[in-house]
Amino acid sequence: MVSKRPNLQSGYVAKCARCQRTIYTAKVVRPDKMFALAISALMVCIPAFSFPLISVHLLGITEGTNLIHGAIMMIDIAPLVSFMVLFCAVLSPTLLTLCMAFSSFCMMYNKRPAMLNYVLKLTSALLHWSMLEVYLISLMVAIVKLMSYADLYYGSGMLFFIALLIINMTMISEYNNVKYWEYLRNG
Repeated sequence: MVSKRPNLQSGYVAKCARCQRTIYTAKVVRPDKMFALAISALMVCIPAFSFPLISVHLLGITEGTNLIHGAIMMIDIAPLVSFMVLFCAVLSPTLLTLCMAFSSFCMMYNKRPAMLNYVLKLTSALLHWSMLEVYLISLMVAIVKLMSYADLYYGSGMLFFIALLIINMTMISEYNNVKYWEYLRNG
């Protein structure tokens, strides 16, 4: 059933008149919380992407790799896969975090720069492309496959990557694009 999105107070839920499913939830917007999460994610990004995730010990040789190095190693074999890993697991989450930090900062300090419109559009697009969880699942599949052939050691990058994933998922679940657009329009 086609429905118009109602104006609700924060914390209320709009349901379909026919099937009673939730069509819209008016979330409480806390830009200070989003800004703190975004800054935390940015601080965790550097070690998550640069520290070794796993080390493989095979035939007396131990080789450790991080997310960026692993994607770059695939450029010759599968350039499209390499690009998608870099885009969805590195570039998109980092840009999304920067966009959320910028828009939350603007909302916290009641600023409406001209570029906020573009940042909110970019945020809307990047929400669909930030796929850290997909990378983690594929990494877990690779680990299960490799366990019978080699000794595996988890690096500190794995802890940072899991922390980044948790912060990223929290940011995405707490983010309400509608409220940020309303803030921009009401200025």
